Parts: sequence; structure tokens; C-alpha cells
Amino acid sequence: MHEAAFASSILALALEEARKHGAGERLRVTGIKLEIGLLSCLEAKTLRGCFELLAEGTPAEKAALAVSVRPMSGLCPGCGAGVSVESRSFACPLCGCRSVEWTGGHEMEITAIEAAVVDDARDSASLGKYNERT
Repeated sequence: MHEAAFASSILALALEEARKHGAGERLRVTGIKLEIGLLSCLEAKTLRGCFELLAEGTPAEKAALAVSVRPMSGLCPGCGAGVSVESRSFACPLCGCRSVEWTGGHEMEITAIEAAVVDDARDSASLGKYNERT
């Protein structure tokens, strides 16, 4: 289950960004938006579960991990078209050629980290959102 290793890295990056932009111990990570490629071999549900477990007791505890899947993209030598597919179908969707040179689909990118300053255990004031590209 390599999702645990990825979840650990995502958590570490989010906490580091929170420290850079933060208000000490009062800053909490409330959400992370992640895009993964269709061929990344990551299961979104498992990744969220691992993240939830690893985040316990950290400033990212209870943070929402929103995962969206990017399609595969490539260039078809048969028809010359740039193509994009949202399922693991490796033939060109336009001409059926099976020699598509796939150039996208393995990505993993944190597109946003959301944080809030916690005034006390019951209340928080939003700091807003900031984006971080990895």
C-alpha cells in the first residue's frame, strides 16, 4: 500500500507550508486539494484514509483531502492528434491506433492548501486559501 507513503509526504508538505505562512501553533490546515494522474496507481479512497490516520494529533487533523483525477494525454502517430482520455483505454479515441505516445497521466500535484487560525478549541477565523504547486 504505497498510498501511506504518499499521504505522509502530502502531510509533511502541507504542514511545512502552514509553518511558513502561519501563526505558530494556532494555524491549522483545514483542506488540501490534490490532482493525480489516471496512471498514478493511487486509490483516492485509500489515500484519504491514510492521510486521515497520519494527520491525527497534527495541525492537519480533520483536514479534508480532496482528490481529483487528471485524464491521460498523449499524441497519436496514426492521426497526428493530441488526445485525452478519462479511462484506461490505451487506443486513440479518434482513430483507434494503439501506438499513442502517452505523455500525461502519472502526475501528482497539490493545487491548494487551506488553513485557518484557531482562536481557541471551539472557534476559528479563516485565513483564506493559498496555492502551492509541487
